[in-house]
Amino acid sequence: MTLTRSQFYDQHRQHFSWYDTDEYACFDVLPVPFERIGAIRQAAEDVWRVLVQAGKLMKTFDDETLLAYGYPLETLDLIRNNDQPPFIARCDFAVTDDGISLLECNAEVATFVVETFKMNDLVAEHFDKTGVNASAEAIFRRELNRYLGIAAASISKRPEDCRIVFAALSQASEDIGTVEYIRSLCDYDAHFCAIEFLEMDEDGVYDQTGEQVDLIYRLYPTEWMVEDCDPTSGVGLWEYLEPLVLARKVALINPISSFVLQNKALLALVTEKWGNQIDHPLSAIVHRHFLPTFMSPAAISVPYVGKPTFGREGREVEIVKAADTRLYNASSEYAELPKVYQKYVELPMINLEGKSLTLQLSCFVMNGIATGVSARVGDKVIGNLSKFLPVCYV
Repeated sequence: MTLTRSQFYDQHRQHFSWYDTDEYACFDVLPVPFERIGAIRQAAEDVWRVLVQAGKLMKTFDDETLLAYGYPLETLDLIRNNDQPPFIARCDFAVTDDGISLLECNAEVATFVVETFKMNDLVAEHFDKTGVNASAEAIFRRELNRYLGIAAASISKRPEDCRIVFAALSQASEDIGTVEYIRSLCDYDAHFCAIEFLEMDEDGVYDQTGEQVDLIYRLYPTEWMVEDCDPTSGVGLWEYLEPLVLARKVALINPISSFVLQNKALLALVTEKWGNQIDHPLSAIVHRHFLPTFMSPAAISVPYVGKPTFGREGREVEIVKAADTRLYNASSEYAELPKVYQKYVELPMINLEGKSLTLQLSCFVMNGIATGVSARVGDKVIGNLSKFLPVCYV
């Protein structure tokens, strides 16, 4: 029986309930050569090496420099004093005839997980194609459970002795679906807890049952945590959480080292540190995959793109060309943030359902290992309303 788009995706609603929002999930596949998928995975591992080194360098800077790069004052002690390594990130690329260029790395709160690791190959199989992520879910499971051991060791425990919760906002169906899918890959006893139901005092973090929590896999950005206040007392939640993480009474996944890498100002540091070198071990990767990025528009010539340092979902992105300037996905929330200015690269175009759309390819990295590859299509700037397009081999 030939299924319609809705009939097909409705079979998988338990994993992917948000497929139908603005017809988000495409019912088609994008053929990509085997060699190009391999090149994207290699690029992801290479750029991750550079970003991790840049993150280590960033941690050595003084307060004034870190503030200039856009890090909130409340996070500086934890940035310098938490040595838990990052776990999962999503690298977004412009893949053109000229090469594979990193647009940004979603290093702290990496979404698009269910689409990549669960749905991509199911759609490809439906169309009798070979999906590009055959072993990706198994790698995800292996690396997740390995990292839970790393996180538990950072608080001097074993993962089997930890209270583990996976947390997201109670009203965010996509975020809940994402963490529940990830929780299904966890080999240890673990529970879901809405972010709003986590409670804290000077001794620990507690879930909705009152149990003290050891590991929190959170789909919730650090900069939001810094701003959050208890609705009753008005006390900032970060005032409790930061000392608990510093004292190793609880561990976050992703940890604060991922927050350091999430900042797009790190791309400017990469340009400043290695962009003009040719003999450093990382310089070849930087020249091959990183777009020149600066903290001031005066340092870059048109065309370029302005992006908020901690921007998300393509919000408040400005494309500046010789003839015009256009702002995409305007957002008062993100307009207040400092911006970085990155060399503009034209995303490739594809025709889909009678429309000409831009194409962005992404690759996940876990514990430094490149895994799932996936695609989104949309306007000039890939944002929250851009669509998921499954990828298969040619």
